[in-house]
Amino acid sequence: MVEREGWKYWMFGAYDWKYLCTPQWPWCQSGSGKRKPPRFFDKDAFLGFATALVMGLQHAMAMLAGLTTVPYLIGSNAFNDPTLSTSEATTYQQYLISAALIVCGITTAIQVTGIPLPFKNRQLGAGILSVMGISFTTFAPANSTIQTLMKDGDTFSEAFGKVLGTCAICALIPLIISFLPHRVIKRVFPPIVCGVTICLIGVNLCGVGMQSWGGGAFCAQNYKGLYVPIEGCQAVNATTGEITTPPSCYQNIPINCNTNGDVQLPFGSAPYVGLGFAVFGFIVVLELFGSPFLRNCEVVVALMFGYIIAIIASYDGKDFVTNTKINNAPAVTFLWVHTFPLKIYGPLVLPLIIVFIITSIETVGDVTATEEASFISTTGPGHERRIRGALTNDSMSSIFSSLATSLPLTTFAQNNGVISLTAVASRQAGWACALWLFLFGIFAKFGGLITSIPDCVFGGMTTFLFANVIASGVKIIVGEHLSRRNRIIMAFSFALGIGVTLVPQWANSALWPCTGCSETVQGLRNAVITILDTGFCIGALTAIVLNLLLPFEEPMIVPNLTHNNIALDSEPSVIRKDFSADGSAVTAPMVESPMTKYDTSTHGGATTDNDSFHGAKGGAPAGAVVSV
Repeated sequence: MVEREGWKYWMFGAYDWKYLCTPQWPWCQSGSGKRKPPRFFDKDAFLGFATALVMGLQHAMAMLAGLTTVPYLIGSNAFNDPTLSTSEATTYQQYLISAALIVCGITTAIQVTGIPLPFKNRQLGAGILSVMGISFTTFAPANSTIQTLMKDGDTFSEAFGKVLGTCAICALIPLIISFLPHRVIKRVFPPIVCGVTICLIGVNLCGVGMQSWGGGAFCAQNYKGLYVPIEGCQAVNATTGEITTPPSCYQNIPINCNTNGDVQLPFGSAPYVGLGFAVFGFIVVLELFGSPFLRNCEVVVALMFGYIIAIIASYDGKDFVTNTKINNAPAVTFLWVHTFPLKIYGPLVLPLIIVFIITSIETVGDVTATEEASFISTTGPGHERRIRGALTNDSMSSIFSSLATSLPLTTFAQNNGVISLTAVASRQAGWACALWLFLFGIFAKFGGLITSIPDCVFGGMTTFLFANVIASGVKIIVGEHLSRRNRIIMAFSFALGIGVTLVPQWANSALWPCTGCSETVQGLRNAVITILDTGFCIGALTAIVLNLLLPFEEPMIVPNLTHNNIALDSEPSVIRKDFSADGSAVTAPMVESPMTKYDTSTHGGATTDNDSFHGAKGGAPAGAVVSV
């Protein structure tokens, strides 16, 4: 036991460091064969300076891959700007990564603090260990808009400025939603609508991840070669043998991927795929054998493993990793080092409104999940205050982020696994996490390190992350009763959403020819086409409309399930039976009662170290160490 007055307590608190850092053999657990949990620390518990820094680093590392993915991929569009050199495009990409980390650090500190506002039951921020990050849902419409605008002649700076300006206006949506009654939100956006939309977003993003994994987005889109015009070519008529000079002639130029160091190979080459699999495989190894610390941040650790393999490996004497981007990156940076001309782009407004509605619904779920992991009540006035505070912070943070040259933010849920595994819900870890993110952003060499990672390695990691988005959507869907009505909503939404994701030319090829249209009609046409060829937009709209139109159904009556001709509900409910390999019944051991939720806003009691294992006071879970 650590004395409260000693320097060790102020530095390290009372945390079980052996649990945190000891690797675990998955098949040889003592006793029941289950991994034992550590002691629990509530949201206001004291951790100690060093422990808070380590816990904050875990949260930062768990978020790091997700935070840097979107700015990395958005910044890669700069390499398609003919007005920028490769070094200038790299500078933009590195800056976007640094800016994202800085704004995430600042807004996470506000989110964790929960600043009271002079309104009834209102605050800015959730006031629990909930963090802020750039949502993957923003990437799909932002990336497609930038690519469309650049094809129409805009520079990367101009296209990105239009995205930021539109985001700053549409970011008011979460603030508006925070004032709506909860029942209205649930009626218009029930779990089936949100789950379908999140799945469609994940499907779209997985395609982006696979493009990077195969070597890069540009070479993926032009893997059959690029047709370029040439002069002086002649054509021979196969029937008459007549030689003519056509008005235009094209030659197919093979395209190799050039975003993997000095190695330039066709898309999908074995070295690219193999390096991506190194990341994939190492995630499984860490999940099996890693200590809680490593499992908490396994994605970024696996990314670094793949990065090290890429450093060691070479192809025909050429390196996958070079120091050029790291050497060219400045030592330190800050917001507004690079600026972009802010404008509002009309066709992007409706897709972003849908995005902000979806992220707002996600925020409600993410804050509730953090409360669950922190053993805080998910009902009552305290819960409502935290939800409204998180939505208000989403809105204000997104406006600030857009004006600070970064994409809009939302409440993240990646760190909930860290809370559950470490049993630390203390806000001190959240403030330390914010500090780490801010420092990662300030030191620009870190952004240089991220951009030096080969696309194929980064793609192996992002594909796994994006697949988790699909898994999140599936989890929401299966949590809802899959009635005939919900199946119809899901089928129609997936049909259109996945269909246009796989075949976007269904909507953007010849659906609405607009040659010679006025500027107003052209703008309307672009807005409609943007919605129709963006899978999650058309899928979300379909789900919303059908959810409002289709009547609810009475539950279907089915026969009782039986086992050995005995109705299951007539068997004794207090005895659970398992069956051994030979089919004989085996009485299962008693199951320990789970830790119960408590709300620190309504329970004032606390426990000391001495009584923490004998049931905590004030409604706290047994084994909890709460603030004194």
